[in-house]
Amino acid sequence: MFQLVVDDEIALVLAEERHAQAMTDLIARNQDRLARWEPWAEQRATMESTRAYIRAALEDFVRGRQISTIIALERGRRFVGRCGIRINPYTGSGDIGYWIDADYEGHGITSRSARALVTTVFAELGLARVELRTSVANTRSRALAERLGFGLEGVLHGALQFAHRADDVAFYSITASEWSSRYAAVTLPRSR
Repeated sequence: MFQLVVDDEIALVLAEERHAQAMTDLIARNQDRLARWEPWAEQRATMESTRAYIRAALEDFVRGRQISTIIALERGRRFVGRCGIRINPYTGSGDIGYWIDADYEGHGITSRSARALVTTVFAELGLARVELRTSVANTRSRALAERLGFGLEGVLHGALQFAHRADDVAFYSITASEWSSRYAAVTLPRSR
């Protein structure tokens, strides 16, 4: 099993089919709040939909197109969220996304997880740029992007399509050289 050790508390575990029940339960617990920000969450989580997502993400992982991890505590045993990057190998860029269980918000877990994953894709995959898109109204996600040093490039009007509305999207990015300058003293996380 691929695991990126973030620190003494957090590990990022590559999502596998055996995690489908735990992930479905985690999504279901957070469904209403996730559906406010994520169009995919408007549909109720099922084991079948979670398994299908995990299978597709693993195929993309093998092709170098995605890293979909579960944010885990207690040496990888307690799942509390998700942090992943879709990769475009042709442009040398990635697009990060994340969410966390409501009970774990505000503890820096998502920030530390995202920082470790971005550090890894810049250092090990040689990406030139990582982007982040979030609803303009999602102040928590925007604050995380800004804490990590992502710069706001602009607003994409109506770019996040939900069943009965469209949100404007705040579009952020950071380059490998900007990241390196900001986090030069950060130790690279350990992959297992």
